[in-house]
Amino acid sequence: MNVSDILSINQSGLDGLQNSLDTIANNVSNVSTVGYKSRDTSFGEALENSITQRDANYDTSQQESLGIASGMTAQQESINFTQGDLKSTDSQYDLAIEGNGFFGVRDSSGQLYLTRDGDFHQDADGNIVNSSGYKLDIQTTIPESQWPQGTLTVSSSGQVSIESDGQTTQVGTVTLYQPTDLQDLQEVGNNLYQLTGGNLLSSANGGSNFGSIKQYCLEDSTVDLSDSMSNLILTQRAYELNARSLETTDDILGTINQFTS
Repeated sequence: MNVSDILSINQSGLDGLQNSLDTIANNVSNVSTVGYKSRDTSFGEALENSITQRDANYDTSQQESLGIASGMTAQQESINFTQGDLKSTDSQYDLAIEGNGFFGVRDSSGQLYLTRDGDFHQDADGNIVNSSGYKLDIQTTIPESQWPQGTLTVSSSGQVSIESDGQTTQVGTVTLYQPTDLQDLQEVGNNLYQLTGGNLLSSANGGSNFGSIKQYCLEDSTVDLSDSMSNLILTQRAYELNARSLETTDDILGTINQFTS
């Protein structure tokens, strides 16, 4: 191994730790975001470089090749889909899922997205929408624009009814979705996910193993602030050590160049 190899190892450490810092910072900034799922970054050892007899004094008759780590890699961050705590609210449009499943929301083109963020409201057209204006996916028996004025009720199974003038009208059912493998979900921003592979189960198609819907509730973020701050401090210290090591290695390389020039 030469000095330039050490520089590469230091650089890989800085890159990996910077990715971890970005992930932790993103978690901390979303500690109060409804339905947000925390992210985790894992680290691995980079591919090893082969060692020659010139690099180290070892028996050349041995069949096993030797090597040294060439740095650190930051693996793709994973999403922790553990359920967050449920908190009570006073809005009839606030929904949370206790157990498995995701709400479906659709943009203006009908594209389906999944989310655990149940912070909904009613827009000017009478549609139940999220903060981005995407419509909550409901199998309606009466178009939302024709729903009577009254008190909205959503049962644990998703049945939507409206009580008006002493009469209760069934208007539809909230559809829940669940991928066969959570790893097939890709984050697309704004607390939304899209399916990248596998199958998507739907409560509207008789799918089972879905959680129950809780009205007048929202799901808290799964970010543990104290744990995130501890990880932030440890990662910053590791970053500083790598930066100092990189600076020291650069000084050594500069000294070597002076002697060889």
